Amino acid sequence: MKFSIVKSDLLRPLSHIYSIVEKRNTIPILSNTVIEALDGHIAFTATDMEIDIVEKIQSNVISNGKLTVSAHTLYDIVRKLPEGSEIIVSSSENNLIISCGKSEFMLPTLPFDDYPIMTDISGGKSFSVSSADLQNLIDNTKFAISLEETRYYLNGIYLHQNGTLLRTVATDGHRLAQAEMNLPAGADGMPSIIIPRKTVVELRKLLDDTETDIPINVSSNKIKFSINNCILTSKLIDGSFPDYQRVIPKGNTKNLVIPTKDFKEAVDRVSTISIEKSRAVKLSLSKNNLILKVNSHDSGNASEEMEVSFEDDSMEIGFNSKYLLDIALQIQGKEIQFSLSDSSSPALITDPEQEGIIFVLMPMRV
Repeated sequence: MKFSIVKSDLLRPLSHIYSIVEKRNTIPILSNTVIEALDGHIAFTATDMEIDIVEKIQSNVISNGKLTVSAHTLYDIVRKLPEGSEIIVSSSENNLIISCGKSEFMLPTLPFDDYPIMTDISGGKSFSVSSADLQNLIDNTKFAISLEETRYYLNGIYLHQNGTLLRTVATDGHRLAQAEMNLPAGADGMPSIIIPRKTVVELRKLLDDTETDIPINVSSNKIKFSINNCILTSKLIDGSFPDYQRVIPKGNTKNLVIPTKDFKEAVDRVSTISIEKSRAVKLSLSKNNLILKVNSHDSGNASEEMEVSFEDDSMEIGFNSKYLLDIALQIQGKEIQFSLSDSSSPALITDPEQEGIIFVLMPMRV
């Protein structure tokens, strides 16, 4: 095998593969990526047995070949080579040789015959979603994915059909995020699935590089995304997502409307004091007035007053400041709307300029 390629063209697929391959593996070959040079194209394959990625790029292939080599080592070498440089990659017996200017690296290889390949999706539904819509579904929900492994069914985004809508939901028990779009053609009758957090993160990186429609194949146990020259296939979380609609408040009548930018900055400022794990901030509300308060035994106190739209009786409610900021960062409109009930009931948070996107936040005792 031998091919020549510009650094930037080689680094792009390696950066996608690098984050899928786990650094520590009990099976040595899973630390490797498959490199196949064939008729003007280079194909890179990597897997962690849960996610599989295959990416093809054009290259000047001098001789065809196929092998596996350490993904992390290869990425680190290419990353440190001079910008714009041409790289010659070749194989010799059981080694991969990387040559660039006066630098040369020789890496041991393993035979590709031993490399596990994930089986393709059989059956299921096929449809396409625009890159912008898919980014919107992910960005408005992924921050609420649970990191707690005991409730493994919350460790991903719940993608499902809701009537004529395609909806994503994520929750960690403290907050819930929901986004939706019109159901794409071909998606009617799709299975309800939970996409693992790692897959969501890797998919989101790939979407930064494209503005086209993304073909998606979904079965009951796998999902496949085709993005430019890259195919990402993932197993799904085998579990049942809870009935999230039960926790979405229906009767919150106290409406609070705040300028988004001012609110984000004020929460960020006062939470500087809050170093405890709870990161609690109290919202003290009276007519058209909001005072944000943080009290810390060790760090002191902070407060900030804001003009808001609020016509109901005075009330106080506490929230985790980080959770408030995570939600506020998703609001694209000029205003953020809270629908409140009382100090111990969850708040419904919406963006008046984005239909179908809602957030639920549990209060804290402060």
